[in-house]
Amino acid sequence: MAVALVVAALALASGGAGCGSSSDNGFTGSVELGDDFVAPDLQLDEDFFVCRIQPEVLTRNSCATGKDGESGSCHDSRSALRLMATDAPAPCDGDGQVVDAIPDAYALNLERVRFSVQSDPLTSPLYLRPLGRASHPRTIFDEGDPAADLIVRWISGEGL
Repeated sequence: MAVALVVAALALASGGAGCGSSSDNGFTGSVELGDDFVAPDLQLDEDFFVCRIQPEVLTRNSCATGKDGESGSCHDSRSALRLMATDAPAPCDGDGQVVDAIPDAYALNLERVRFSVQSDPLTSPLYLRPLGRASHPRTIFDEGDPAADLIVRWISGEGL
């Protein structure tokens, strides 16, 4: 069913040209999707988020509380990326594995952060915005900061 929908969408996008035919858009040939086609999905390590990103990036840099001059209203109420402030310790062991219940704020922040992550870590808004790029009003840290490295490692799947 999903394959049929993808094929139909591709046919409509190409102006209805049949597979293997040439059309005015400059595309020729076709790619066989196969019977078990699955769209690529960015796999984010939830343990890495809980054990490293939340405590060492979001909490350490006060991302949910606004920090200087924002009176605690930046990412808790005014931003499209709404985060929950938390000082709950990461429920992790020394190997970076979650070993206890994940605090509600951590789980909520993970779900909200997922929407600011793209497959290329260096063009992902979660990486660019705290660097003062991609329409972020201020710089939270620079490219050489350990927090920036953690974001790149998490998105690229390099692990702990």
